[in-house]
Amino acid sequence: MIRKIAPVLAAVMAMGTAMPALANHHEEMKAEVVERSASGKATKVKIGENVYDVCTPESQDGCINPREAGLNFGSTPLDHWPGAPASDLTPAEKMRTAAENAAVKAKMEPAEPAPVAAE
Repeated sequence: MIRKIAPVLAAVMAMGTAMPALANHHEEMKAEVVERSASGKATKVKIGENVYDVCTPESQDGCINPREAGLNFGSTPLDHWPGAPASDLTPAEKMRTAAENAAVKAKMEPAEPAPVAAE
């Protein structure tokens, strides 16, 4: 039994010591703006040796989210799961947690009628 657990514990301990190093490495990598639009917004950034297009409302594929690139514009990620796919929610529902959405929905639904006793 110990022979089976020891490798697992060693792997977990190794990951625990490596993860902070990876997080620090990510924090050190800052995006450098290499191209701007006529209005001055960043359109391309360089991270390490790679250059990425910055996502815009018109271009959402094959690009980097401005916030992820360290820029001060673009969508701010939610800090919670709203309980359903965003495409199924209204703008107000997207800003609430799943529990808050359930509470609002419960208030709006009519109470179930009492069951009728069989005679």
